[in-house]
Amino acid sequence: MMLRTFLPKPEQRFAAAGAALGALFPAIWLTTETLFIDRSFAHWNFSGALAAGVMPFFVGASFYRWSYSRRLERELRAARRAERRLRNEVHRDRLTGLENRSALEVDVLRALRSDGTPFERRPLLLIDLDRFKAVNDTMGHDAGDRLLSGIGTRLRRAFAGEATVYRLGGDEFVLVAPGSPSDAEVAALANRVKALFDVPFDLEDGQAASGCSIGVTFLEPGDLSTGAVLKRADLALYEAKEMRGNSHVFYAPHIAQAAESRAEAERDLARAVAQREFFLEYMPIAGAASGAIRGFEALLRWLHPVRGVIGTEAFAEPLEQGALALSVGNWALRQACRQAASWPSPVGLTVAPFALQLWDRDFIGHIKTCLGEAGLAPGRLTIEVPEAYSAGDMALIGENLHGLRALGVRIALSGGVAASLPLSLIGELQPDQLTVDLPAIRTVHGSERSVALLACLVKTGQVLRLPVAVRGVARESEMDCARTAGAVEAWGVWISPALPARDLAALLRDAGGEDTRRLA
Repeated sequence: MMLRTFLPKPEQRFAAAGAALGALFPAIWLTTETLFIDRSFAHWNFSGALAAGVMPFFVGASFYRWSYSRRLERELRAARRAERRLRNEVHRDRLTGLENRSALEVDVLRALRSDGTPFERRPLLLIDLDRFKAVNDTMGHDAGDRLLSGIGTRLRRAFAGEATVYRLGGDEFVLVAPGSPSDAEVAALANRVKALFDVPFDLEDGQAASGCSIGVTFLEPGDLSTGAVLKRADLALYEAKEMRGNSHVFYAPHIAQAAESRAEAERDLARAVAQREFFLEYMPIAGAASGAIRGFEALLRWLHPVRGVIGTEAFAEPLEQGALALSVGNWALRQACRQAASWPSPVGLTVAPFALQLWDRDFIGHIKTCLGEAGLAPGRLTIEVPEAYSAGDMALIGENLHGLRALGVRIALSGGVAASLPLSLIGELQPDQLTVDLPAIRTVHGSERSVALLACLVKTGQVLRLPVAVRGVARESEMDCARTAGAVEAWGVWISPALPARDLAALLRDAGGEDTRRLA
């Protein structure tokens, strides 16, 4: 312990041991020569004495150098191991074992700076999982991690030795192939990626099905960074996700132009929110048979400083694509409930929320708050589920829909949604009403066939034992058809245009019980 205190370094202790050995052997030699040969210490050999004095320093120095070199060698090996481990941690994704974004940036920059070799227009596929959030929400984050790991394993095995697979982060993966393949070859590559999702993934708590959307671009000679390449792939990915289901899209210049238009629209909408340019109008809902006002549909409007009053259909898409739909939709719901509380009971309120609202975990809590603040009975509020929902989407928002029913709020399914849902799911949701959207029918089938299809849809609702309402009545023939077929409610410009809140009291006072055509 004392030796370690005075000589803390190993090479110092080795040097001391070497010096001791270096002194011991000459001392033994001199003592032996003197006592056993000359038998006197008075005739010591000068050269032997000199060796006895030098040997400790020589041997100690040799031991020190040997120990020091061994320590440096061990430290160098440890540094190399640490460097390899650090490089692996920096460039390797821990969850999937794939290369990560740092490795992607290094590889792409190396490919872009391929001095002295022909430039390879390598394809880059940006892969985003569909419904990953649903797996996380319904099965837990551990299940989500296992799903990511399983996808990483399939991608690595499918393209081993053929392409490099990276995990970019979250639920995004990147695949980069060598060479300069044609568009057809890259499309085949994308189809192989999509085929990997055909088989469900086995998780501890069961199986999970997932799909993917793929944005495809190429490394171009003019690219200066990985970010420029990924930006193009991300724009193509956005278009692919709009197509729903497993799909891939190649980047093209018009995609960038559309993205810029969306960004400009989002900036304009953000300004509109800050300047409070949104307001509500109300479309009267009349009884198809009696003509009495039974409620109002709240419609969001935008008082644009240049374009004037804009309907929701003109800005709903950019609004829902950004993060503003939730705040604007919640504001509209609160305002509508406050307005509806001033109407005589049982006049009701119909609201079609944005998709982000129906997905929101706090949606039921917000409904409770709106009803409580306004003092509006839950049964007077109808939440309508719009067209753009598939059976899978409905299963995911089912918790909020069941919460609405438990609260006493009415649920209306748009006709397009009901047509795509299995009867078992409709029975489970137990909607209060089916809404037929006439403008959507006209867009697809034309005005001439809309009346015939309207009658069929109303009869379908009756088969499902659901009251049917008709939105968008624009002609007397459509109103007559809705009334004859058995629809319970109708609204549209033929009955009345959308009205500002200040005109509703007079309408409710003067129009009760009159024929619907007199409201226009």
